[in-house]
Amino acid sequence: MKIIVFSDSHGNLRSARKVLDFVGEVDIIFHLGDNVRDAVKIQQMVSCPVKYVKGNTDFVEAPIEIREEICGKVFYLTHGHLHGIKSNLDRLFYAAQEKKADVVLFGHSHVPYSKEINEILFLNPGSIGDKRGQPNETYAIIEIDSSGKVQWEIVKVI
Repeated sequence: MKIIVFSDSHGNLRSARKVLDFVGEVDIIFHLGDNVRDAVKIQQMVSCPVKYVKGNTDFVEAPIEIREEICGKVFYLTHGHLHGIKSNLDRLFYAAQEKKADVVLFGHSHVPYSKEINEILFLNPGSIGDKRGQPNETYAIIEIDSSGKVQWEIVKVI
């Protein structure tokens, strides 16, 4: 299972298009908000499912969180603004425990981040469309092998 994770595209799909051409086939794409309309446009570019949550700049109907089981792993998707992730991950950690999540995907800060905390992977892919002081736009790739092992990488768009 190969998953691409985008966040915070903010209407700029140039890098997302580049990534989709470079990476090739994937099984699913997650967009973590701040521009849900971009996720809908991405869905038109690919043949795999695109799932998305809305962020603090999205004013359309969309879920604010998704809990999804993939290959035996529970993924919890949220933009992060409602969990105060710019201060700390405490509220997000408790939400992850509530959801019994193995992997938590969040955005909002535009800063790439990955860390395992109490056997839960917390992963922020950074921003695919608005790097806000970061050296590069970034995204994440997650792969789950047949034994259920999760591997991830935050990738710079070049």
